[in-house]
Amino acid sequence: MSYQVLARKWRPQTFAEIVGQGAAAETLKNAITQNRIAHAYLFAGVRGVGKTTTARILAKALNCRQGPTVDPCNDCPSCREVTSGQSIDVLEIDAASNRGIDEIRELRESVRYRAARDRYKVFIIDEVHMLTTEAFNALLKTLEEPPPHVVFILATTELHKVPGTILSRCQHFNFRAISYREILERLELIAGEEKIRVGERALSAIARASEGSLRDGESLLDQAISLCGQEVKEEQVRDLLGVVPQQLLEEVADAVIARDSGRILALVDQVLTSGRNPQQLVRELMGHFRNLLMVKIAGKDSHLVAAPAEDLTRLQAAGAQLSEEDLTRFFQILVATDGELRGSAHPRLHLEIGLIRMVQAKRLAALEELLAAFSGDSLPGSPQPRTAAAPQRSDASRPPAVFQDSGPPAPTAATSLLDRIREAVSDESLRVASLLGNALDATVAGDELRVRFAAAQRGSCGMLQDREDREMIAKASDKLEGRRLRVSLLVEEQQAPLEDAPPPEPPPPEETPPAAEAPRPPEVGSERRESKRILEDKRVQSFLEVFPVQGKPEVQRLK
Repeated sequence: MSYQVLARKWRPQTFAEIVGQGAAAETLKNAITQNRIAHAYLFAGVRGVGKTTTARILAKALNCRQGPTVDPCNDCPSCREVTSGQSIDVLEIDAASNRGIDEIRELRESVRYRAARDRYKVFIIDEVHMLTTEAFNALLKTLEEPPPHVVFILATTELHKVPGTILSRCQHFNFRAISYREILERLELIAGEEKIRVGERALSAIARASEGSLRDGESLLDQAISLCGQEVKEEQVRDLLGVVPQQLLEEVADAVIARDSGRILALVDQVLTSGRNPQQLVRELMGHFRNLLMVKIAGKDSHLVAAPAEDLTRLQAAGAQLSEEDLTRFFQILVATDGELRGSAHPRLHLEIGLIRMVQAKRLAALEELLAAFSGDSLPGSPQPRTAAAPQRSDASRPPAVFQDSGPPAPTAATSLLDRIREAVSDESLRVASLLGNALDATVAGDELRVRFAAAQRGSCGMLQDREDREMIAKASDKLEGRRLRVSLLVEEQQAPLEDAPPPEPPPPEETPPAAEAPRPPEVGSERRESKRILEDKRVQSFLEVFPVQGKPEVQRLK
């Protein structure tokens, strides 16, 4: 007997052997058991996920000598003929080459005749989306009300091209892409039964390259066996597939973490010198950084991580050095670089620039932290509102300057504690430290740390109500006080006016302040001191470090 490729030799023959399509298989089994067999089914999904295989198994289950049964015997003449594709009552039609209205007319004529031997006459129409509009229209009536002995099974990889009038006449099953773990387990089973020695890394590279198609994975394994013989090695598999070694991907990630642009350029040169495709490197890096993100979020034992077991510890160690924001930012840069490489006349240039952008992205601060640090309600030098209502000054006597020189606050224990907490928290989160800068003070009462905010800073207090932020403040206070404190964030309300006090009379519209009492501009010396104090503020200095200006920074008044 001539050689049979692994994809055909290991094709599932029963519902129990179908890989990755448990919902569809279970539904079809229940329909057979309950005698609720529909007259038309539509299987949709990407290539190599089991659409035609499931259609053949369903045809065998309906026409088996022991059936209809959910477990076809694969031994009777009907089952053997369906398996070999020679059954006269199970007709497989390729819609790509039989797409016209004439072929559909012939199908309509044959539908009228009963099966030659079996119970049902089954029509499996593969790639049904290739039919012409006229052919679809000719099929409508037959598909809606076929004879009771006819079952249609349509299969397509492009569901959006199938008319809605066809979809409404069929039971629709979505065949999902098969997961990395399922493909890996199936390949391990096949290699073991075929007595092939192959490592997990080699199988992992094949499973990732198959991109959710089990048939592609089996074909690649067959090709690797042809290259390597009875012992398949990882290096040969990677050369065959053109994929980048895992060690090189880890070196690129380490260089990005270390912000080593020179090392990045050397690794790019190494990849391109070996003859590998730049776009392949970008896609392999996308998979690697996705694994880092999945390990960081779901843990190294999660099924979401598409990597062999021996790589999980290293992935966890690398992921611990990056935040989720860093990883998502890297992934966005890689996606953009992949798009730029398509049809590019200078692929090496785009690849190098994209990877250097990843190195530079590591040093960027989050926009949310900058906005929180330099929001309008926390400008340096702005006076904090007081608890008691202060006597109101007339508009004529109020100076027009935006920043009032109230002088540095008197050092107190509460202020000192708040500053020390801010300093301890700033190592972990600049955003939390900046929001704490808007507080009035921090005091310890028993086992409670009370952080007070003015009513105007209610938004800053609300932004710190997150459990992680409160836990961060609690840890900082633990280190400073030497004991566990419960954190309370309080907003100090403005004193409400008395109910019996009459509302203030509005000033007459004709009254205007005399010209002699018009506000005078502040003195030059006071303005210089105020500008110097603002520029020496730590938040302003950190802002200027992120957003440098040309020349000497200046403070200008708002008009």
